[in-house]
Amino acid sequence: MTDGLMHPQRLGGPPQHGWPTSLEVGDSITGLDSTPPGLKPWATQPSNDRHRSGRFLRTLGVLGLAVLTVAMAVVVVAEPPAYSGDSEKLIAPLPLEKPSVPDASGRLNNEIDQFIANRWSDRGVRSAPLCDDLTFVRRVYLDIAGVIPNIRQVNAFKGEGYNRRSKLIDELLGSDRYADHWSTFWGDLLRERTRIRGADPFAFRDYIRDALAKNRPYDQWVREMVAAEGTPIDNLAAAFVLTNGDDRDELTISTTQVFMGVQLKCAQCHDHPFEAWKQSDYEGMRAFFDGTRRRIAVDEEVERNGRKVRRRIFEVIDRDRGTGRFVTEATSGKGRGRQGLADLLTDRWNPYFARTAVNRLWAKLFGAGLVSPPDGFSPMNPPSHPDLLDWLAVEFVENGYDLKSMIRLMCNARTYQLASHGGRRPGEIPDHERLFEKMSLRRMTAEQLHDSLLVTTGLIGSNRRALQPAIEQNHPPRPGSFLATFGAHDRRTIHERSTDATIPQALTLLNGPFINRAVRMHERHPTRLWLDMGVSRQETMNALFLNTLTREPTGQERKFALEIAQNAEGWSDVHWALINTPEFMFIR
Repeated sequence: MTDGLMHPQRLGGPPQHGWPTSLEVGDSITGLDSTPPGLKPWATQPSNDRHRSGRFLRTLGVLGLAVLTVAMAVVVVAEPPAYSGDSEKLIAPLPLEKPSVPDASGRLNNEIDQFIANRWSDRGVRSAPLCDDLTFVRRVYLDIAGVIPNIRQVNAFKGEGYNRRSKLIDELLGSDRYADHWSTFWGDLLRERTRIRGADPFAFRDYIRDALAKNRPYDQWVREMVAAEGTPIDNLAAAFVLTNGDDRDELTISTTQVFMGVQLKCAQCHDHPFEAWKQSDYEGMRAFFDGTRRRIAVDEEVERNGRKVRRRIFEVIDRDRGTGRFVTEATSGKGRGRQGLADLLTDRWNPYFARTAVNRLWAKLFGAGLVSPPDGFSPMNPPSHPDLLDWLAVEFVENGYDLKSMIRLMCNARTYQLASHGGRRPGEIPDHERLFEKMSLRRMTAEQLHDSLLVTTGLIGSNRRALQPAIEQNHPPRPGSFLATFGAHDRRTIHERSTDATIPQALTLLNGPFINRAVRMHERHPTRLWLDMGVSRQETMNALFLNTLTREPTGQERKFALEIAQNAEGWSDVHWALINTPEFMFIR
């Protein structure tokens, strides 16, 4: 037999980061080798499914699988304008230049590590070791592409030599999967919905995905959305306004919370006794939308999915009646309507805009923001690392608001590549102090889990609607669906997803129709393909672990799993058991 399964060196060609139609059977399946002291104040700076549940405990127990313990172009600028805001509620202006990068010792990859390691030294913290290659490849695939790697992709990474981690980061950022996955991230924040009154289905998703795929500057597409006019046929950015209707309150809350990281909604009706923001601040921002209206531009009957439906498209108009007042008291030469608001929001001297953006990226990649929660920017809620946040924000501005460049910088940092276990902090340092001495364990999102199941079971590329990647499915998902059960965002309000496990989730993984159909030895299942090729049972078991957990089994795991995998149903049970482990469901 001369298949590539037994000879990993025969696997050729570049890694495939898109959606393969099926797993290539010739792919190799071998594995791979209170404010801390010194901080300046922020304000001043076909199986028998009936027996599946019973087999679950037996299979997991026999396998003895380890369960993870659940414990993150230089521009020339003018002098900043006079800063006349209220220091009791406004954060400090963004500095003209980057803060000095501190000296730090140890193995460091970039400036991020110097800021982080300097704090470790001050606080007597020892970091976790660097994560191994298999952990890294799984983590970076999930964080950038939103899905676990298949065997071909793991072995393509193995074939790279020096600097292979940086190369993989670049390849993933250049893939279609980057835009798909991060469209979900931004879609949650922008409350993108498949069906928006006055727009064609998926109009707003298409706008977000196109902006990410083309890596358009972040400030550019924020300006386009906030100031959008016309119909979503001619200007997809108008879908942002239509998502909020022409409701000035919704537009005010969305704009300030998403792009500035502040929550004005508590000041919508009255002054709150414990909040610095006043009702006058809310009304000043709301007044930017005073002239925003929508009207019917298209009203026709069309055929969609084999039936006739009414297609009604709205046009967004601005009657130039805005009388807005920006919270920092800055003014724009473009007026006091949405054009002026878009200008003020994305202005280099808005102290919130760049900081909020980089903090959101940091929170997604590291499990917690430098400012936490990400919507909690306030003098009373200082960042864990003020100078690092300012350095990243100025870097973001100087690089033309390039999101990919910022993600690349963060993922290349050694801090991002640390293991999720190990390290040590002195006992007097509270657990809630964010020092990033190890990587946080994070649950997969509903979309990551859904798409990773498609990969590990060979169902990726299916033509069935129910088996399409998550980005192609309706958002918000229908109640009771797999995505809804595992916590996909409802996109009614702006909030962080719950990471709590639930009983319906456990039941869905134990005996749900999607899981049972996926692990069955169907004609596309990788295990069936390998066995039909004549690959040994031992090598097939190695492959199953690698294709599911991104690691090979230990000797004991392999021995016990092979005792179960005596027939098609046994192989299905083993795969089902692997999927039901926390090791599969967590980004480690």
